[in-house]
Amino acid sequence: QMTQTGWMILPITALLLHFVQSQGVPSKAVIDYCDARDANSCGTGECIVRRTGNRCRCPKGWMGVRCSRPCQDMFRNCPIWKQQDRCSWTRPITPFFGDNCALSCGQCQNVGLQLVNPLPPMLENIAWIVGRWESKTLSGERFPEPMRGGYREVLDVSPSEMPAFDRPPVNITVSAISLDGTELYKELGFMTSKPFNEDTGFVEFDKPSVGDDKVGIEMVSTTGLMTIEEGIVKGKSMKLDTVYKKSMKGAWHEYKEAKRLLRLIGPDLLEERVIYTNSHGETKKWLKRYTRVHDYLQDFIPVPNPDTQPRPIGFGV
Repeated sequence: QMTQTGWMILPITALLLHFVQSQGVPSKAVIDYCDARDANSCGTGECIVRRTGNRCRCPKGWMGVRCSRPCQDMFRNCPIWKQQDRCSWTRPITPFFGDNCALSCGQCQNVGLQLVNPLPPMLENIAWIVGRWESKTLSGERFPEPMRGGYREVLDVSPSEMPAFDRPPVNITVSAISLDGTELYKELGFMTSKPFNEDTGFVEFDKPSVGDDKVGIEMVSTTGLMTIEEGIVKGKSMKLDTVYKKSMKGAWHEYKEAKRLLRLIGPDLLEERVIYTNSHGETKKWLKRYTRVHDYLQDFIPVPNPDTQPRPIGFGV
């Protein structure tokens, strides 16, 4: 029934696409994951030019941007979507299923390795910050709350299990312990990104041709402080502003304002710059650097036996 419905919708969609394109308005954002003019943009693969966006044709076992990810599906529902023929009839409309169900849709072949939790293509713009990072400082300055003196901190940014609906996040865990062992702070939360050139599935009129990728971080601390930061991603850096904060201890416990800049300054070196105004109105600035000690995007494991895996739920997008 779903397959027949898809084939009934396809001619109507094609007519709509033709009409929209004939008016000189693109039907959706075209997202290129490689540049055909750059021989190295796909690593060991080849950049293929497509109307729905350039994609890498990778060596056996690999897929994705720069052919750097092992071949696997993003969603557990991919085998069901394959049975519903979504890999085929949606191809002229959107690259979503080819990108996110590459294994099921036959875009690549698995050779026995996969990531524990893969990073979906729509989050590639924040792939540079994924990993476990460590820092040590003699100063007590810290976001979102300071400590009395020097401390060690672990920043853990890891891909999460893909949700059935909504935008996928990456998990964030921050643990800080004072050098004398008397203080321990911990924050838990998530980060997600909204690329400017995102295929929303809708025709967008009067949209500018260029814009910024957006990013958001939501965290809650063991001290009772909740924060939401929003900002933009450019290359391998992100600028963040606090847009919401709430402390269970009362307003006197909340900082007034904070701006952060996170940027990659080396393959495994992350820099954080902070401008922080505390509850007393005092503004301070500091710089902190982290070293990456583990990369989750290189954490390959053998493909598990499918008979031991949870069955996908039987509904679509």
